Amino acid sequence: MSAVNSRAPVPMTRQRGVTLIEALIAGIVLAIGILGVVSLLALSKVSQHETIQRTRAISLADDILERIRRNPAGITAYQTGTTGFENPLGNGSITDEPDPDCSTATCTPAQLAAHDRWAWERLLDGASVTVTDGGTTTSTTRIRGLRGCIAFAADAGKTNTGVVSVVLQWQGLRDTADAVPTGNVCGGDAAGTDPTRRQVVIDTYLIDETEL
Repeated sequence: MSAVNSRAPVPMTRQRGVTLIEALIAGIVLAIGILGVVSLLALSKVSQHETIQRTRAISLADDILERIRRNPAGITAYQTGTTGFENPLGNGSITDEPDPDCSTATCTPAQLAAHDRWAWERLLDGASVTVTDGGTTTSTTRIRGLRGCIAFAADAGKTNTGVVSVVLQWQGLRDTADAVPTGNVCGGDAAGTDPTRRQVVIDTYLIDETEL
């Protein structure tokens, strides 16, 4: 009789577990997802920051407009330059507080306008909220490169009644395709070459009741 192999055959089993290629693919997919989330958060942060800047700029424009409405007779003294766009306020262009201090003294319309311009520029520069580090004082609320212009176009036959335009211009965080549009630019033509330029323009109608 021939010998019989008494060993039973080894059953075949399916391979289990994760191969190195599968793990690598899973890691790549996870990394792409994380990068997408991080990019979305960064974009959201930039958009939020620019929204805050624009809101702040509108608030500052409303501030000077309220000052002008209170003192329409001094409108020509508020204007920044011949056209209103050549000599913007901001970056400490007014070094000293005008005399007298119109918050405590009686002033003429021109004196009140000069004091309002000084007070408004301090708001533009964020001079009221600062921090000092190593002897250097820095504003914690200032918008980067913020400048303010005030222009006035009187109605025919009027001196202090007409359209007031307040323009606020600053530097955003990113270049934009519409950062250098045509038209009046606060600070002159050279200021309109900045691809990060942001601008808020608010027009209002000013009435001097003495001219009615």
